[in-house]
Amino acid sequence: MFHSVVARDASKPEITDNHSYGLCQFGRWIDHLGPLDNDELPYVRLMDSAHQHMHNCGRELMLAIVENHWQDAHFDAFQEGLLSFTAALTDYKIYLLTIRSNMDVLTGLPGRRVLDESFDHQLRNAEPLNLYLMLLDIDRFKLVNDTYGHLIGDVVLRTLATYLASWTRDYETVYRYGGEEFIIIVKAANDEEACRAGVRICQLVDNHAITHSEGHINITVTAGVSRAFPEEPLDVVIGRADRAMYEGKQTGRNRCMFIDEQNVINRV
Repeated sequence: MFHSVVARDASKPEITDNHSYGLCQFGRWIDHLGPLDNDELPYVRLMDSAHQHMHNCGRELMLAIVENHWQDAHFDAFQEGLLSFTAALTDYKIYLLTIRSNMDVLTGLPGRRVLDESFDHQLRNAEPLNLYLMLLDIDRFKLVNDTYGHLIGDVVLRTLATYLASWTRDYETVYRYGGEEFIIIVKAANDEEACRAGVRICQLVDNHAITHSEGHINITVTAGVSRAFPEEPLDVVIGRADRAMYEGKQTGRNRCMFIDEQNVINRV
């Protein structure tokens, strides 16, 4: 823009066109963004609006200078537009950094921190359904790492994360809990429905091989399912599900175990 002002050249469409905001590199990037979720959309819309306003102010300023009828108001408007655009960019960067800090880098799933911060809200708003926590652990994952190496182990974790996310319903969330453990928050009408969800997930994992650079790996998971009762802390619910899962590991693996409110554990 400043080169055009000095050269008195008002011919560049990415500066002087009425739709110049769509011709610059940033405008083309905005136009090619894929579908956005409801959380991200307001930030992108604000950036887009501020970007258009900045371009409009810049075009008016440049034409006023080239035609020698500029006023202080032209500079003030462009400065305000530039500051608004910079602020919108900063807000979007902060949003992205917040998302990144809450997401597991390897799998792209929400991490333990997100679960910690959202669990109480999910529990309070589960009605008319009940909330259940399913804790899954990959069976003999150390053997996978020892046999194929940690890079292939990472492929297994990423692929399983993708599978789990695609096998759950829209209102259920999969979390990377740590290591080879995942948590699924399940909403179900009763214990039987929650148990069916657990069995279904275990069977799907068993039936889907994971492809990697050297071939295929078949894995299984053991799951522990527990209902979350009103006002219960997350660590209490995880503790019960963990006991159920541990019982499944001790009795054969590749199975789903349910622990009831009397702490009785059964295979389902």
